[in-house]
Amino acid sequence: MHGDPMDMFGEMDELFARLFSRMERKFTNGSHREYGYPIIFQDENEGPEPDEMVDAAPFSSCISGEPVAEVHRIGNEVKVIAGLPGITEEELRLLVKGNTLIIDAGDADHHYRASAALPPVDTASLQRTLKNGVLEVTFTSLPDPGRE
Repeated sequence: MHGDPMDMFGEMDELFARLFSRMERKFTNGSHREYGYPIIFQDENEGPEPDEMVDAAPFSSCISGEPVAEVHRIGNEVKVIAGLPGITEEELRLLVKGNTLIIDAGDADHHYRASAALPPVDTASLQRTLKNGVLEVTFTSLPDPGRE
């Protein structure tokens, strides 16, 4: 037992500092940092099994706290939502490449880049709204041939 209970908290602080330092070195390996994680909401009894999710395409975002694009599957629609503070419609560029939505937005002062893995969607149905710094991209969902 410690003589002074406050010594225990100091030791815990040092232990956590060492652990976080090791984790940061191990997980970043000098590469850029990614913040957040993709969130995919699907109808009940849909979606990959937990062991399939390990092999899923990685979510990519850029340096310095770039937005995380959330993917929501609601009925026959797929919605992608991302926060883009300070961005106007004129500064927003969207590109669908394969099954990935690429969001590129900004000017010299604010620049954001994010991507989101999409389930099968009708890319021609793309509709977007940007309101109060929140981007919402909506697609019509297509049947997933792998699930039939």
